[in-house]
Amino acid sequence: MTENTLINHMKTYLALSEEESSEILTFFDYQSYKKKETLLFAGKQCGRLFFVTKGCLQLYFINDLGNNKTIQFAIENWWLTDFIAFQNQKLSNFNIAAVENSKVLSISFSNFQELLSKFPKLEKYFRLIYETAYGAALMRLKYSYSLSKEEIFFRFREDFPDFVQRVPQYLLASFLGLTPEYLSEIKRK
Repeated sequence: MTENTLINHMKTYLALSEEESSEILTFFDYQSYKKKETLLFAGKQCGRLFFVTKGCLQLYFINDLGNNKTIQFAIENWWLTDFIAFQNQKLSNFNIAAVENSKVLSISFSNFQELLSKFPKLEKYFRLIYETAYGAALMRLKYSYSLSKEEIFFRFREDFPDFVQRVPQYLLASFLGLTPEYLSEIKRK
């Protein structure tokens, strides 16, 4: 079932035969992670790209004051890694942890390169995925420059109501650049 989630997601962007689908899955590994379990540590080699089939992951760093700063979340059908470190096979600047008990399919860098070589049409799939993620990152940056903290929360709640219910408040506050106390105050309004 987990594997079907990835193939169904790919099929929303391109046509895949049953043989191609079966072979594509051989490049991936299946993992389960418990809530708060770490998938990637900052300062370690970033060797895997993760596709969430169930659950929620968090990409974050810890600032000089020891505070957790969330950069991105990934829920079902989303990809997550430290993309620059993965692409360049460098040490990660970020941690990735499970926000909930999560199930993922992951692919190593070498398998990813082999997969794209063997199935060139997947280049289009990943390009479209990355373009969407980049566009979302630009909108988040725009909001941080043009909206008040309250407006950012209300826009986020409107665009992603499931996240507000699903993600712990302290992580949501970290993602939105708020303190948990201020987020509580905004939510009470």
